[in-house]
Amino acid sequence: MLSNQSMQAQAQTSSKRPAHGTKALVAAPRFVLKRSLGCRASVAEAVETPTASVAPAHVASPDINQYIREGHYEAPLVQEQASKQDAEQGLIADVLPPLQPGSTVDALVVGCGPAGIYLAAQLAAKGLSVGLVGPDTPFVNNYGVWVDEFNAIGMGHTLERVFDDALCYFQEGKAVKVGRAYGRVSRRLLRSHLLQSAKESGVRYMATVVEDATVSNDGKVTHVTCSNGAILHSRLVTLASGQAAGRLLKYEQDAPTVAAQTAYGIEAEVEGYSEAYDPDLMLFMDFRRHHSGLWDGAARYLREGNHPNAGDGLWGSSEEVPSFLYAMPLGGNRVFLEETCLVAKPALPFAVLKRRLERRLAAMNVRVKQVHEEEWSYIPVGGPLPVSNQHLTAFGAAANLVHPATGFSVSRSLRQAPEFAAAAAEVLSSSSSSVGEVSRAVWKSLWSRERR
Repeated sequence: MLSNQSMQAQAQTSSKRPAHGTKALVAAPRFVLKRSLGCRASVAEAVETPTASVAPAHVASPDINQYIREGHYEAPLVQEQASKQDAEQGLIADVLPPLQPGSTVDALVVGCGPAGIYLAAQLAAKGLSVGLVGPDTPFVNNYGVWVDEFNAIGMGHTLERVFDDALCYFQEGKAVKVGRAYGRVSRRLLRSHLLQSAKESGVRYMATVVEDATVSNDGKVTHVTCSNGAILHSRLVTLASGQAAGRLLKYEQDAPTVAAQTAYGIEAEVEGYSEAYDPDLMLFMDFRRHHSGLWDGAARYLREGNHPNAGDGLWGSSEEVPSFLYAMPLGGNRVFLEETCLVAKPALPFAVLKRRLERRLAAMNVRVKQVHEEEWSYIPVGGPLPVSNQHLTAFGAAANLVHPATGFSVSRSLRQAPEFAAAAAEVLSSSSSSVGEVSRAVWKSLWSRERR
């Protein structure tokens, strides 16, 4: 739900786990951040990370789109984000019954993020036998959602912080309220809720990584080879393993290349935030150019047309990729702060976003006292869609269910899972349906001509 101004601005560029540690520091006029094991956003699962549910190819892929999907030149930090730990989140294997090697199921879901677990639960709720495979890892990303959307799918109870409204700034002195409540999802509550739903529906689980998937000679079943040596069999195999799924999927030809949304954030104890922004509202977007040309603390007193860099701060910015501040006050002096680039091609580097966040906060006289978590968010946006004439299906970010303007994907994936499950159950009800027929029916439901 972006304003025309923000869109126009952006268009100018076209296993037990140890507890995670924290980093603390006392802020000088600027703060210096060091990498720590904390948490946040919807991140592509990258090559050779312990969280990727699909094994890396044995040879480098010539597909530039897949290279971009998995992090491009920021792949090391994307991997670090995906590898974070949280000892407070229990093991999937302690909740779901085991899926035995050699098992045959109606539907096999690959990937244990929100989209994968919920889809598995929805498929099983339709009376299908369902297996879930993927590494037994925690949810480590921060999820922000519109409250009405999460309430509509019965998950409002997983929100740990709710803001009555969200605020945007596109120029000095002119705050724009979205008029819509926004919430921060508790990743621990969400994961617990989804796993309980999967358990109640009868989903079975195996902690492994998928290496290959081939269709039987008669076209009736797909054989899935896993890294632990197990072979599983299913009439419907759905990849919900983030962008790593692209290693096994086929995509449209001659489509524009993939772009990316990048964001660098911290959850920190700060001073001065309530003087700079309303602590009771979600700061959805602050596009003002406070990261350039201002002395420390000067942004608070800036008036429209008086920016030192040519009135609106645009001097020398014709080649600059826009970014904005996204902030969630969490109570007391704790705030989640993130500098975000909606979309760019190539992706705006994390180092640039970090530098802008430092300067923006200094200009607003917001002083960081202690950093609890650090985040690198990388969300592939756009690019070719998966083709429908392939034996594998996909869901969530793996199926490009990402909002083209905001990068939001969690709400859409959870909202669309029941529809996907209904289409799958209908076509699987016929024992004569081939793997190809099942796949095409599901892809048609997911990406109809109108949605494409």
